Amino acid sequence: MAWAYAELTKEASRRGGPLALRYFYTGQGVIIGGAVASAALAGALAHDKRSKRRAAAAAATEAKRS
Repeated sequence: MAWAYAELTKEASRRGGPLALRYFYTGQGVIIGGAVASAALAGALAHDKRSKRRAAAAAATEAKRS
């Protein structure tokens, strides 16, 4: 427990105090979490759209060959 308190104290002094440390982890965490979630969602949607395009192109190519 003492080690964890010492680490929190060091981090708080680097950030500018306990209140600044709390703001950093709550405020920035929400912003960073939102950005990561948005990027993941955008990547999933782009992948889905690309795979549908490839499937349609493959179906069209197969239809032309038949």
